[in-house]
Amino acid sequence: MKKRMLEATVLVLVLGLLGYFTLRLDSAKRLPVGESKLSPGSTPSDQGQSVPATPAVAADAGKAPVALAARAASPDPGPATNAIPVLPPLTVLDNARVVIHNYNSAFGENPVGTNPEITAALMGRNPRQIIFITAESGLRVNAGGELVDGYGTPFFFHQLSGKEMEIRSGGEDRQMWTLDDQVTR
Repeated sequence: MKKRMLEATVLVLVLGLLGYFTLRLDSAKRLPVGESKLSPGSTPSDQGQSVPATPAVAADAGKAPVALAARAASPDPGPATNAIPVLPPLTVLDNARVVIHNYNSAFGENPVGTNPEITAALMGRNPRQIIFITAESGLRVNAGGELVDGYGTPFFFHQLSGKEMEIRSGGEDRQMWTLDDQVTR
């Protein structure tokens, strides 16, 4: 009985890992930011594609978020390493959670403060000057120095305890505290 349970557990783990890596490979096949499948001179609606809404952030209107790693890096490292991955919003939220957990593992506590202060700590303004965010994470920062979700809305960080933090994304409607918000701890 124990042997069958062990075999079933191993099978579930293997299938889970296989699914995870399949999703990661699918995400890696997406076009880098700035590239398009459109033919020159055409628009997305010309080819039956929908046009994603751009985030409306009053203070940052017209300014696109940039990759955090690109902000921290020295001058242009080259086209191959400068591509910003486009990941699904839930993956970006989960990557933000992982980055916070990694900070906690390194320092025994979570970064604290406002979104720009937490972002600065994750970008290397911490006692050991560790940079926790990589270009592959899909995490971006807006012109105000705030870590933003997959829709371009600044995350809301709520410290629940010394070791637990809630991270909230405004969701597809880009409004905090509505039914489509995405939350992780």
